[in-house]
Amino acid sequence: MKSQIEEKLEGWREEINDRLGNLSFPEVPKSLYNPMKYTLDAHGKRIRPILVFLVGEGLGADHAKLIPAALSVEILHTFTLVHDDIMDNDTHRRGMPTVHVKWDVNTAILLGDALMSIAFKTLMQTDSPNVPQMGSEFSKAMLEICEGQSLDMEFEGRDNVDSGEYLEMVGKKTGRLLGLSCQLGAMVADSDQKVVDEMFLFGKELGKAFQIQDDLLEIISDEQKMGKSLGSDIFAGKKTYLMIEAISGITDEEKENFISFLRKNANNRETILKEFKKRECIEKSRNLINTLLGQAKSCLKVLPQKAQKDLESLVEIISYRQS
Repeated sequence: MKSQIEEKLEGWREEINDRLGNLSFPEVPKSLYNPMKYTLDAHGKRIRPILVFLVGEGLGADHAKLIPAALSVEILHTFTLVHDDIMDNDTHRRGMPTVHVKWDVNTAILLGDALMSIAFKTLMQTDSPNVPQMGSEFSKAMLEICEGQSLDMEFEGRDNVDSGEYLEMVGKKTGRLLGLSCQLGAMVADSDQKVVDEMFLFGKELGKAFQIQDDLLEIISDEQKMGKSLGSDIFAGKKTYLMIEAISGITDEEKENFISFLRKNANNRETILKEFKKRECIEKSRNLINTLLGQAKSCLKVLPQKAQKDLESLVEIISYRQS
């Protein structure tokens, strides 16, 4: 039996899916707008718009006033996924062929650019005196997400990335957008700057934990649940938290042999999981996730009790997710 908060989240998820699916686009060019409808119709977790709703409503904002901001962060997120998939050469996203695979790379690049424009346009439809500040934070977030992706790509060519650098990268690439979602909810509610700042920190820490959990699930889950393959990150040399911990403190020759082993066994999830377990990377990842989630929850003290409880419930749901 689902809890009250789970039913609320499911209702919001369905609402976001419906609203994204019913967005109106021009008929031409079909080569742009057909792929756009395709990628927005792919049903994801919708964590970012849910955060807008939870924070905003928890601070007293009307649901209707939060909708443009909620849609904008999900559209922005979709833009980042389309371009990430090109750079990472991923073939599937949310259980569907990626845009550059179903169409081509040029289509995916244009689609991402168009989605970013539509995200900003949607945000500007928010009925709030804080729209200028919201637009500023939205722009900052877009730039930081690009910085995070750039760092992620830089790390692929390095075997000496430490956990501090990794956390800075995911704080930009993943944490910044979750932080933005919480900021926007608080701004629509016309909250004090201290509350807005604490909500940003909550989202950012939650985002870091969310990304490390993704890294972990890439190893311990399966392709059907995750909607993408395991091998792509391994062959690309991605420095996930698990990989950083696995190669920390060993010689260059040992690193080379370990990475070669992973590539040879990229399609054997059980073998790779056994290797990471042996190096205690699974346990270390879970410990760090719990630490980050604890830090996130400590930011919620500025909220009314009901809002604090609902967001703590979301944290718990996220911490137990399996896909």
